[in-house]
Amino acid sequence: MILNGGAGSNHDFLLVPSCRISGIECPFITTTNAPNYWLEAWNNAQSGQPAHVVYPHIGLGINSADPTIRMQDQLHIHLAGIHSGIQTQLNNHDSTITNNPARWRNQVVPVWGLTSTGQPAPRSYRVLHVANLNESLFRLLLDSVVRPTGATMAAQILAVTPRLVGSGGFYVLNSEPGLPVAPGQPGGTGTVDFLLAYA
Repeated sequence: MILNGGAGSNHDFLLVPSCRISGIECPFITTTNAPNYWLEAWNNAQSGQPAHVVYPHIGLGINSADPTIRMQDQLHIHLAGIHSGIQTQLNNHDSTITNNPARWRNQVVPVWGLTSTGQPAPRSYRVLHVANLNESLFRLLLDSVVRPTGATMAAQILAVTPRLVGSGGFYVLNSEPGLPVAPGQPGGTGTVDFLLAYA
């Protein structure tokens, strides 16, 4: 189902499964029985749909299970705008962003987003280019990043936004608080809030 994420906003919605699913850490979402929640979120964010995101560019995201970040123990994907300038940053890194899931875990890109007070802030994200959202991104994350690195699903975030260059498709961004980064590079994060515009 679709819920309003914030009163009075035309670019802040939530896609919430009707069944009980705790969040990104729930094993069910990586099974073949799970619906493709990301494709559902994207389709619902389009013009004429219940969660039409009225913003220059759409951003979808799910937070980690960190209780200081996630307020509900029910899976929900944010359907929102994506902060101005983030698309340009990703486009500038496009030649180094892989479309090979096996390389995703090592494809770390610094991105400047915004804090809740509107201040610019950098965080690092693993970035993958996918042609479409037909594949389960939760399963792709588990197989390509979490298991090979020994990380936990509960610590992960995922965000999706359109790729505006080349053959199109989508950028899939993943991060976690303990993300390994090169010296001098900003650390990771357990929230998508640096990327998404809600108000």
